[in-house]
Amino acid sequence: MSQTRLLGFAVLVTTSATLYLGGSGAQLPASEAVPAGWTIYQTPTDGSNSLRCANYSQKEWRVSLSDAGQANIALLSEPHTKSSGPVLPPSVKLQWGMLGRRSNLRVKNGWLLGFDGGEFGGGLWFATLDGKTEQLSEENVHGFVETTQGVLVFVGLDHLGTDSGRVLIVPYSVTSKTDLRTLVDLDGAPEAFTKLSADTALVITTHGISRITSAGVTERLLSRNFGMLYPNSIVLSSDGTIYAGMRLFVVRLVLRSGKSTEEWLVPQGCEKFHVRGFDCVCSK
Repeated sequence: MSQTRLLGFAVLVTTSATLYLGGSGAQLPASEAVPAGWTIYQTPTDGSNSLRCANYSQKEWRVSLSDAGQANIALLSEPHTKSSGPVLPPSVKLQWGMLGRRSNLRVKNGWLLGFDGGEFGGGLWFATLDGKTEQLSEENVHGFVETTQGVLVFVGLDHLGTDSGRVLIVPYSVTSKTDLRTLVDLDGAPEAFTKLSADTALVITTHGISRITSAGVTERLLSRNFGMLYPNSIVLSSDGTIYAGMRLFVVRLVLRSGKSTEEWLVPQGCEKFHVRGFDCVCSK
């Protein structure tokens, strides 16, 4: 059974790629500098004009890590499409429901095939080496994370009145759909995730940021409504700062004096913005 702990701004202790909880006396790395070309924006409230404008923005910022573990922020040049991802294994033929963004993972006795067609459907299939397929789940698959306990499968959908997500787990040797089980329920649809260590991952959903372990423990690091901003990426930098890229904003959780502080970043010169047509543009 999964466990959930609401952390708010609890103390986070980090080693380059793994996130831990620690006591108040822990020595934490300082993380103060705002990335070059960016500035801090006052955290917007739910339903604010800032968030409504950002929802229209045609600029989506993607975060990644440099070789040194520092956060890089770049404009997402090609927004996600409904038919992207790795090609199918040569022995597998498309079937009904195999549509949208694809996620493929080679396991011991075949492939896991994930599909996310948004409101049009999706699902999880297992394909044997000779191309025989079995559908394991009808939920939209956002991707996989490999752990020592099995493969984590991030599934869910945010559309109209539906906003739900789960993390499933499946062994590396698949025999039937009964091998698939729910690891944890998420607070909303998963938008982006990243592997932290052999058995942990970070996930940003429509409602916040959480840490997931392959043992089924969920630690909520931030509760925030991100549904209008469509997060596309999340990373943990070498100094222990979490960065999430989305429309108009980059949100980060930064360590200061043993506490985690939420900060919203915008490009310098874009501290004010307004809706113009079907876009959210910077104001002078």
